[in-house]
Amino acid sequence: MLERRTVVLADGSVRSYFALPPDYRDFPPMPPPHFPRPERFFGDPDLGPGRGRLSPEGFLRDRDRDRDRGDSDYWSSLGLDGKGGGVEGPQKRKFGDERDELARQRQQLMHYGNASSNPNGFLGGPGGDRDRDRDRDRDRRGADYLASTSNSSPFRRNAVVEPPPGRGMEDFRASKHLRVGGEYDAHSSEMKMKYHDVDPQALRKAFVQYVKVLNDNLTQKKIYLEDGKRGPLQCLTCGRASREFSDVHGLIMHAYNSHDLRIDHLGLHKALCVLMGWNYAKVPDNSRAYQLLPSDEALANKEDLVLWPPMVIIHNTLYGKDKDGRMEGIGNKAMDSKIRDLGFSGGKSRSLYGKDGHQGITLVKFAGDQSGLKEALRLADFFEKDNHGRKAWVRVESTLPGRDEENNANLVKVDEKTGEKKRIFYGYLGTASDLEKLDFEGRKKAGIESRREYNC
Repeated sequence: MLERRTVVLADGSVRSYFALPPDYRDFPPMPPPHFPRPERFFGDPDLGPGRGRLSPEGFLRDRDRDRDRGDSDYWSSLGLDGKGGGVEGPQKRKFGDERDELARQRQQLMHYGNASSNPNGFLGGPGGDRDRDRDRDRDRRGADYLASTSNSSPFRRNAVVEPPPGRGMEDFRASKHLRVGGEYDAHSSEMKMKYHDVDPQALRKAFVQYVKVLNDNLTQKKIYLEDGKRGPLQCLTCGRASREFSDVHGLIMHAYNSHDLRIDHLGLHKALCVLMGWNYAKVPDNSRAYQLLPSDEALANKEDLVLWPPMVIIHNTLYGKDKDGRMEGIGNKAMDSKIRDLGFSGGKSRSLYGKDGHQGITLVKFAGDQSGLKEALRLADFFEKDNHGRKAWVRVESTLPGRDEENNANLVKVDEKTGEKKRIFYGYLGTASDLEKLDFEGRKKAGIESRREYNC
């Protein structure tokens, strides 16, 4: 009748337990028990009324029959052989000893007071050491039993309780977790991070995969960055089978505590934390303390994930419109020449084009190794020191709509000697957050690597 169920614990392991099935009320009722006819005991048709086995005459008849067979000790121990007294049987001695023991403890209680006044909870007096040892052994056996069951019970303090259908974990909060034995613990963040229990290479691959998925589409990225304000969120790992989450916190709790596709879910958990600027190295819980990460550390986590092979993204590479109204900009060879003139080698330029022509963006790619990354970082530092890095471009870009770019001092400078107008370039090292700026072919081929792994 019982069915086996499983529960996912906080450490990712699965435990089984038995419970009644949901439809146990629908089971057919048990048939009524069959009892023999009363006259079998209290009356017999052959012997007449009142002469069954449990009648007085039947009782005396059984006694006489057993005595004839040599079973007098039993009847004499009960004092029913008609002789009075009789030999004490082992059962009588046993119960007699227990009664004597109860009487003795009652006397000790009246003499020494309430047993609870003893801090050890044992009665004093004669036999106290023996009773104390016996009770201590009993308590130790009980504690061992509770400890053993607490590892498999769904009520242990670290057991993960799934919320009811239609509700996210954020709506199903418990301020404290029950621990077998009556204690309470509100600090579930003490448990070991799960990242140490899985293959690091597989986890890294899953993490990079979800970083790319989250940053590949600008619309999708905004949905997560707005933390569910546009509507419910779904788990990218679960796919179509995912339930809906009201915010990113509920999704992160699901991803961190899921046992199915564990490595993929942990990779998604880490990628979401980096995207939101939260601390992936801290266990997520309903206190949301893991979301408290200094802005400089959050920025460092994002800047660590660079596009690969390493590239520098250069903006404001337009010339203007041609006679057909399409945008024109600096070509690949011309940009390669300018980069070499600045003292940087090894880079190869590629301009980005759209339906209206040149997009004003040129990518300068370097070799996919440590030397290429160092050269890309050196070029990015050149723009940053000239106050033409990422932050400067964000500030300038916000002033572009509705302004004449040809007369904008932040975009164009005039040569004092020749009067020639030259575009001001803004450049920075491409990171995973810039993936949306690439064209389709660039996003498809681009990889993501960690700067820390290359000591850069």
